[in-house]
Amino acid sequence: MIDDGDLDWEDIRAFLATARCGSLTGAAQRLRLSPPTLGRRLKRLEDAVGGPLFDRLPNRLELTALGRSVLDSATAMGDAAAAFARNADRLAATAQPVRVTATTSVSAFLTLHLAELLAETGADLTILSTRNTLNLAQREADIALRMDRVPPEGDLVTRRLGAFGFTLYAMRGLRDDWSGRWDGAAVVGLPETRRRPSQSGWVDDTVRERGARIVARLSELPMRLDAARRGMGLTLLPCVLGDAEPALVRVVDPPAELREDVHLLVHRDRRDAPAVAAVVDALVRLFRRHAEALAAE
Repeated sequence: MIDDGDLDWEDIRAFLATARCGSLTGAAQRLRLSPPTLGRRLKRLEDAVGGPLFDRLPNRLELTALGRSVLDSATAMGDAAAAFARNADRLAATAQPVRVTATTSVSAFLTLHLAELLAETGADLTILSTRNTLNLAQREADIALRMDRVPPEGDLVTRRLGAFGFTLYAMRGLRDDWSGRWDGAAVVGLPETRRRPSQSGWVDDTVRERGARIVARLSELPMRLDAARRGMGLTLLPCVLGDAEPALVRVVDPPAELREDVHLLVHRDRRDAPAVAAVVDALVRLFRRHAEALAAE
């Protein structure tokens, strides 16, 4: 009777590789071992099972009757070990926290579909909503989702995920017809800037052209969304967020000049980490599924 303590998994791996390759040289190369080391492992297993596992023919090795009887059990052990390794990778992908930094608009989109992300990855996910570019090399975040301006650092891997469309929204029923001038209509703008093109500049130019008036300027997206819900006036929102609000309607078609690309950035040293790779793949699929709604084309 074989004692479990007499069996070494590395010896069984050596046996499986040799049976599949039919030679010591091929098996040694596959396992990255020297032929003498491989031979010693096979000898230990043969001692444990009580007989030779291979017939040494001039140009190949053939399984003996004992070897054939051992092969089925050894193969089952190999399959179980492979399944264990795959499961370990999956657990590693879900056990490590992953920090995603994103602009406010992108963070709002991720929040809308957070259940999808969690269901696909099972990750311990942290979303950091900020305009600042956190340092991926210093592990301030693992993944960055940025609008347009992609840092040029050579250690960052970038990928375009899609585009965000923006336009003006108003509370449903605030006005029946928005096709002409908006004389006197209240608009909640963005902080004033002379830069063109820009979201704030486009809103200000549109207000002047339509005869509306700026009643307040709010820098943060959640504040503008709340103002629109309360009927305080028109305001600029990402279409994927504004269209999801039953109480709001688009006032004008999304202008092409405000469409902004979204890029994913990850540091080369982190992109192959199981947890990070799982979240990157899930983000790519998420943006692909909602591409039309995001771009508002």
